[in-house]
Amino acid sequence: MNSALGRTAQNSSGQAALLDERDRLLDSMAALTDVSASFDAAGRATVRAGGGGPLLVRGDQAAIATYARSEGAVSFAVYGIEGSQALSPSGGALAGLAEGATRLADAKAALDTLATDFADGVNAVQANGDDLNGASGSAMFAATGARDFQLVLTDPRGIAAAATGGGERDNGNLTALATLRRDEGFESQVTTLTTGNASALAGRRAIAEVQSTIRSNAVAARDSVSGVNVDEEAVDLIRFQQAYQASSRVIQVARETLQTLFDIR
Repeated sequence: MNSALGRTAQNSSGQAALLDERDRLLDSMAALTDVSASFDAAGRATVRAGGGGPLLVRGDQAAIATYARSEGAVSFAVYGIEGSQALSPSGGALAGLAEGATRLADAKAALDTLATDFADGVNAVQANGDDLNGASGSAMFAATGARDFQLVLTDPRGIAAAATGGGERDNGNLTALATLRRDEGFESQVTTLTTGNASALAGRRAIAEVQSTIRSNAVAARDSVSGVNVDEEAVDLIRFQQAYQASSRVIQVARETLQTLFDIR
């Protein structure tokens, strides 16, 4: 685009079309990340990420953006015009992607911790009681995270309901299991995670709707100055045509009136 603008005569229809296309390309870039642009006399753009971030476009040169994932986090880098530089978007789709990846990683870590805490807690209670066979309770769950959470106790007689040495009719260890459930609040922790994510999503959607409205108004204001609205141009053309027809009719009536006066004379 910059190369084409450099070869196009200024103030020509070709330049106007290229400038409109340049603005559309800048809009697309701004939708991805926050950018700042400056223009030379020919309308060629120099574009940076953010206020003083990596140089993205200069003259006929353009940088290449890449991304990498590590432990759920997403990072971006720019290669090209000024070498290799990290890109830290504060707006646009890339910023949303990075924030979303971080939020997902945090939610996964919290859910993994909850799963392992639950498994470890139940297994500890099991180990402190006797099952129906009179043996010490064995682990009920195996888990290193929420994704690989498994029930490993398959025989109901292996549930250590009795306290150690309490006998078959004792349920002292079941009381300890109920206490674990009450004190640790596993269900409420799951609810907190779920509602927290739902609330964050609703908040982001509300912000997105407001920003979309602001952007639409800004684009409309810009286009009313620099762009061409085909519908508005058509309306103006019809209005001018009607005005011309009205003027023609006035001239015709005036001519006929004068001719009538001449005939009377």
